Amino acid sequence: MKLFRIINFTFLFSLFLVSEVYSAVYNATTSANTYKITITRIELCETGSTTASCSSPVAIYDEGDSGLIDIASTTAGATAASLGNLNKAIIGTTYTYMQVTMKRATTISGGGSALSTSGQACYTDGTAGTSAKGALGSVTSTDEADTVVYMGVPGSSGGSDNTNSTTAGDGTGTNSSTGAFDSGDDYMEWRGALANTFVLKAGRIPTAKLAFGFSEALGFYNTNTTTNDCDTRAAGAGNFAHGFYAGEPSVTVTLID
Repeated sequence: MKLFRIINFTFLFSLFLVSEVYSAVYNATTSANTYKITITRIELCETGSTTASCSSPVAIYDEGDSGLIDIASTTAGATAASLGNLNKAIIGTTYTYMQVTMKRATTISGGGSALSTSGQACYTDGTAGTSAKGALGSVTSTDEADTVVYMGVPGSSGGSDNTNSTTAGDGTGTNSSTGAFDSGDDYMEWRGALANTFVLKAGRIPTAKLAFGFSEALGFYNTNTTTNDCDTRAAGAGNFAHGFYAGEPSVTVTLID
């Protein structure tokens, strides 16, 4: 029986402070009209865990690709997906954090004025990004379409220590340094403190609530406004980070026993 419920999707994003952490010439964010994520693993972390590390993790969901979960179209308070089983936790053990592994590839749509540079609009137009390159777009709003955009600025480092990229989605991957998104890594790990300390009790059927948001879910990172814009990326590996990126999700997790 699957007892873990992902509900209350109001989807809130704490984006990378890329304008401060990274050396972007221009960076802007906007809301997303579509936002679909794929979860591959969910773990509870014992006392002693931090934003940077998950201590003695126990997997409550390890069944692989969840399929796309469309957060932006989910009514607040409604169930967006049902994943995992909290009864896999160890009875009597105290858990203080959760670690979620997901694909960096996000299906997203959106855009707006003054997004790719200070005076130019830019919209997702179906031109996909990769784990090593940002996604380019279109200056025409009617071209807006669902687009594969990757979480994190490719090749970046120095971001929040509660995230890192990784090479596999099942817990066996090689992780980047915390706050880094290595080019070529297709998955990421996110860690967050539980809103309430959780201890599984015998005979109880626990549930979980995750709250999200997407008002600033889509970003555009521009390394050089002279040679790069919405639909143009200058040659050279140093410009691969240029383009659309998806922000790091900030999630409020409440476990009810």
